[in-house]
Amino acid sequence: MNYIKVRSFDTNKIGVLEDCNEDVSRDEVVVVDSDEKGEDVVRVLGYSKEDSPTGIRYRFLRKATKRDLKILEKNEKESKRAFQTCKEKIKEQGLEMHLLKAYVPLNSKKIFFYYTAEDRVDFRKLVRELAKIFRKRIEMRQVGVRDAVQILGWIGLCGEVPCCMRFMEKFDSISLKDIEEQNLPLSPSKFTGPCGRLVCCMSFEKENYLVKHILPEKGSEICLDGKVATLLEVDPLRNVVLLQIEDKKREMNLEELLPKGYEKAIETCRGCGGCCRRFSEESVKHEITLHN
Repeated sequence: MNYIKVRSFDTNKIGVLEDCNEDVSRDEVVVVDSDEKGEDVVRVLGYSKEDSPTGIRYRFLRKATKRDLKILEKNEKESKRAFQTCKEKIKEQGLEMHLLKAYVPLNSKKIFFYYTAEDRVDFRKLVRELAKIFRKRIEMRQVGVRDAVQILGWIGLCGEVPCCMRFMEKFDSISLKDIEEQNLPLSPSKFTGPCGRLVCCMSFEKENYLVKHILPEKGSEICLDGKVATLLEVDPLRNVVLLQIEDKKREMNLEELLPKGYEKAIETCRGCGGCCRRFSEESVKHEITLHN
């Protein structure tokens, strides 16, 4: 079964287009119906064999007409005006919130305001004033810092547009243990994205390091050819392990240490994320403190 992936104009979130019996092409704008916004527009990304992991769905209504595109252009101008007005009101009222974007959907019945804030914000007065000015229903949406980068766009550490703007459909959990697991220097600042969180691309590498979950941890002693060897490092990318045997260091093929049928164990680790590992984030934080 093929799914049609589409991207929203306001949050850049990716969803699935349903009930579409017409051929649509990449970058084409189509009119949809959603429970949240009602009639609105989305941009077609293409066909995929994978369903939406976020569960975002839009019901297809029609391909965007010239009239729809004119309304879209008009709403974009109103959105910019609403953004400036809301920003001024936030400053006047001294609210501790950072406004990201204003968005008017195709049906023009609501205005959505996206913002970030460290604490809960009482914006009831703000909403009343905006409703009087624009004579529309006002929806205030607080989002996380990663969502903020996805909405606004940015440049990542790699010098490219962040993955969340390009193709990511959901945010995977990234923790300090992933730095340790992937043999990276224990300096979180070097792996922090524009959102202030650990870079999402580390989650793409997790599959490559699953084999570490079924091997002893670094520093463990193992018996090898009748001798005691200390496991110094596991490098799945090079498919080698580094051992200390008496006074010598020795590299050997990773598969020589793996038990027979280890592939089944890796499948289990793929499901649980390596929950059997006996190190915690607190131990990683301690190591980071020692290294800084």
